[in-house]
Amino acid sequence: MNQQINLYLPEFRVKKEALTALLMGQILGGVLVAMLLVSAFDLYTRWSLNSEIADLRQILQQETRKTSELDEVLARRSQNSALTDRLDQAEAKLDSSRQIREFLSETKLGNVDGFSEYFKDISRASIEGLSVTSFEFSQGGESVTLSGQAIDSVMVPRYVSKLEASNSALRDQLFSPRISRTDASNQLFSFELSTSNE
Repeated sequence: MNQQINLYLPEFRVKKEALTALLMGQILGGVLVAMLLVSAFDLYTRWSLNSEIADLRQILQQETRKTSELDEVLARRSQNSALTDRLDQAEAKLDSSRQIREFLSETKLGNVDGFSEYFKDISRASIEGLSVTSFEFSQGGESVTLSGQAIDSVMVPRYVSKLEASNSALRDQLFSPRISRTDASNQLFSFELSTSNE
């Protein structure tokens, strides 16, 4: 009886060791190469940092020398009393100029052109039978109050419409009229026109 045996089956193969001397040598060589690269990088970094430190020390010495020279010049100048007095006066002028500038920047200047155009428009808007007895401008012309008398109360709205068609900034104002009569026997109506933002 003949029996055939397959020698290629896994049971019959020769077992190889996972760690061989060659593999161990390759791993050890790779580790050594990595260590050499890290050491070389570390040496290069130290060398570049040392050169940078040397440059910074040289710059520090130069700046220290300049500072000491400036200190000497300042010490010589501070001994000159006339120069010190002039410097104090200049600083005082600078402080006062700054205070004036801050005050002016916070101050509302308002109408810097004057009120001549307002007066022209008030006189141009006049109606026969209506007279303006007093006027008041405040906040640079933003707040306006006109007082007067009229024969008829209907004249006051007409006068306001003429003011709104004027050339000055009065045309942009919104007037709220107050018309009154002191007693029934008085034929004149008193009025007061004031801007709405009062």
